[in-house]
Amino acid sequence: MLTVLKYILFAIVLIVVLDFIAIHFIAPRFILKPVKVNGDITPNHFGLAFESLNVEVEPSLHLKGYWTQSKTDTVRGIIIFAHGVGGCKETYIGIAAKLAEKGIETILVDSRAHGQSEGEFCTYGFYEREDISRIIDFIQTKRPDTPIGIWGSSMGGAIALMALAKDKRLHFGLIQSTFTDLHQIVLDYKKRLLGGFGSQFMVNYALKRAGQIANFNPDEVRPIAAVKNIEQPIIIAHGDADENISYYYGQQLYDHLKATDKEFYLVKNGGHLGLWDAGGPTFETKMMGFIERQLQK
Repeated sequence: MLTVLKYILFAIVLIVVLDFIAIHFIAPRFILKPVKVNGDITPNHFGLAFESLNVEVEPSLHLKGYWTQSKTDTVRGIIIFAHGVGGCKETYIGIAAKLAEKGIETILVDSRAHGQSEGEFCTYGFYEREDISRIIDFIQTKRPDTPIGIWGSSMGGAIALMALAKDKRLHFGLIQSTFTDLHQIVLDYKKRLLGGFGSQFMVNYALKRAGQIANFNPDEVRPIAAVKNIEQPIIIAHGDADENISYYYGQQLYDHLKATDKEFYLVKNGGHLGLWDAGGPTFETKMMGFIERQLQK
């Protein structure tokens, strides 16, 4: 009997030690350092003229990207694209080509710690919102009077919302499939990966450690708070079959938006990725129509 109790005690201690190692060392790094990917295409593949970007957002920290050019004689607007975690700038080249036909230029940039950009850690909007402001600074050195919008998906949507709340030089925003609160979405992902198991305490501890490592405050990554300070026009699109981020979060963001010119667009059968495919021509018409209305003001 004593031997059995020893084994049970050993197993409990082992589980506690392994859990501590996981949330103290492994989970924070997993949060902060997404796998880097690079697309194998450039704007040339879509017949787009472009300028390669190397924007300094902090001393010795540069973001790499493309500034795609308009295919018309005039430039009606510029849209900054913000990709999701583990994504890259090449995701949006196809959309950039459609916008170029309408006289709209685009800024496609790898977020810090992603793609070809520098930076060791991803902070889900804490520092990235400041990066968007530095990109706007750069744009305005060349096109000071051109309206600027931002289009963000997933993590990029959170970045876009936090940037819109901070920097009123952004005239409008298009937001796809994003979350309300970093603590909540990390818990959601943890439960999905572990078959429903997860505790808010462990998530909070892992995020606190991540904040200590990367010198940021995870508690401030709350798009649900940012939207209360956004007055610019916003459209939020979310799939009703999103397997990663519930469309309920998109609805919450819409409900709390301060802006009066706002729209929530629920895409039937839309998953986390591929809203263009699920929504078809209707989705494209909705998003492009929103941009047209903002540029006609």
